[in-house]
Amino acid sequence: MPTPVRGKSSDWVIAATVGAVRDALGQTRVLDEAEQARAMRFLRREDEERYRAAHLLKRHMLGAVLDLTARELQFGVQPGGKPYLMSRISQDFSLSHAGAWVSVAISLSGRIGVDVEAQRPAAFWRDIADMFLAPSEPTVDAASEFLKIWTAKEAGLKAHGAGFAILPNTITIVWECEGFAVDVEGLSLKGAWRKLDDVHMLAVAFNGCLPEIAVCLSPVDLTRAIDGIRSQSELSALRSSEDRGGEAYQAEDR
Repeated sequence: MPTPVRGKSSDWVIAATVGAVRDALGQTRVLDEAEQARAMRFLRREDEERYRAAHLLKRHMLGAVLDLTARELQFGVQPGGKPYLMSRISQDFSLSHAGAWVSVAISLSGRIGVDVEAQRPAAFWRDIADMFLAPSEPTVDAASEFLKIWTAKEAGLKAHGAGFAILPNTITIVWECEGFAVDVEGLSLKGAWRKLDDVHMLAVAFNGCLPEIAVCLSPVDLTRAIDGIRSQSELSALRSSEDRGGEAYQAEDR
């Protein structure tokens, strides 16, 4: 397995509005046939736009990390449903979208998962509390606390890779001064939250480096964030040295 090379950072999260992604990245057709077909299956226009925006962001962020164009990236799907990038470079990534927001998290240092959710009334959370609160977790009343627990658990399950094949009420969120911790079937993760607006919350769970989180409301913000990833990444130098050495690596199924 190739050794990850890090610039100033090796882990990134970008949350952006659908409009910012569309205006900054949507001018060229970069989604592959499978992604295009999936997008066309959505019945509601807003669902299709969120899907397209999330996968455009995914491709442009990974392209910036790997020094490749967004179009030439190739993806597969693990048996549990988690997508992976066919690459010689060890990496993990995660996508989420809700409302007007999409988010992509990328890690070169370990596992990572991201979740974005909209706030709901406290009565909604209380009705489903038994489904996602573990017996050891304290009772909460505020809708904001419910939302934090839900997003943290889903981010952790995504980082693990099994998703909701593992029941949320079997894992426990431990609140910490600057975020949270969670153990998902032996995978110990740290996490952080970021409020995106008055309604939406983002959670990221990881077992590697603390990721940089950028919240992008405009196309200019998003372009700068992606350019920042590109400038921090030293993977282009790694790729050149690998090419000179002639060493081949098998693609990582992460």
